[in-house]
This record gives sequence, structure tokens and C-alpha cells, in this order.
Amino acid sequence: MIAGVALLLLQNCKKSSTDTSTDTTTATVSYGLLATVNGVTWAPDTLSANITYNAAKKTKTLNFTGTYLQKRLTGAVTINNADNTNNFPLGNNNIDAINTTLLYSEYQKGATGVYAFVPVTTGGSGDGSIIISSIDPVKGLISGSFTCSTKKNIYDSNGNIVSIVSTIVTGGYISDMPYTFVSN
Repeated sequence: MIAGVALLLLQNCKKSSTDTSTDTTTATVSYGLLATVNGVTWAPDTLSANITYNAAKKTKTLNFTGTYLQKRLTGAVTINNADNTNNFPLGNNNIDAINTTLLYSEYQKGATGVYAFVPVTTGGSGDGSIIISSIDPVKGLISGSFTCSTKKNIYDSNGNIVSIVSTIVTGGYISDMPYTFVSN
């Protein structure tokens, strides 16, 4: 009964507004990063992305980071023989732990008593991919998707495996995330 009343109220609730402006240059941009980590939907509240061109190495690297509740997901794709432009190639980039990486970290207290983001798992060769599906260099927006499935062995003091930590990131996507371009 309560659900029916709520549905009826939603159907009959109308928002009215009068907009007399003719300015069509302003638009609302919604963006984000979302993933499912070990079966739990994860949407960070702190995001950053940048593309950095390194003139000495002639490389261009896309970095993106999302942080939420003391957990962080960081991805990077490096392109060799790149040009110094505010753009990035579209396509699939397989994780290889060298040019394409995905790292999942948690905020933990270290041996020295200092808190820092400590890697829970790092994607290795063949563990997943980062796909760049669109980029708008004029507006500085990038979109794509990512996935990663890793296992990390935990050893005892004798070198024996005592447990295995699996981290599975599925359904990851970046949607119109603003990025900055840096050339050095």
C-alpha cells in the first residue's frame, strides 16, 4: 500500500519551470567513474585524470584515479612514439604491467606508523584491459571502460603460500571525465 501511494505521488508530481533564456552555450556535464570491485558497486567521490606528454621519451600517458572510503583505483596507459597534442588514441589497451596498468589500493597503517595507500593488487600481463572509447580534446573530456581480475599470493615467513587474495574489477567505466593535459 505504501509503495502504491509513493508511486502515485511520483506520477502526479510535476516540476514546472519557466526558462526564458536563449543561451545554449551552457550545459550540465555529468561525469564519473564506476566499477564493481569484488561484487560490490564502487563509485569514488574524488576523481582526477590527466594526459602527460614526455618530450624526452616521446611518450604520452593517460592517468586516472578514483578514491572512496579509503580505497583507490588507479589506471594508466602509456603510448610510445607519441605526439605532443591534447589527444589520446582510441582503442583497447591490454594490461601488461608496463605500458598499461590498473592498481587497486587500500589506505593502511604501515610498519613505520604512517598511513598510506598500499596496493592490494596490481594487474599483470593479461589480467584485463583499459579501453578508451571517446575523447574530446576541446572540452578536455575522456570516456572508456576497464576490467581486471588478479590473484595475489600471501606467503608465510618460510615462503609457503598461506592464502590467495583475489581482486576482480568488472563493469568499470569512465564517463566524460574531465582531464588536464601536461607537456614536459
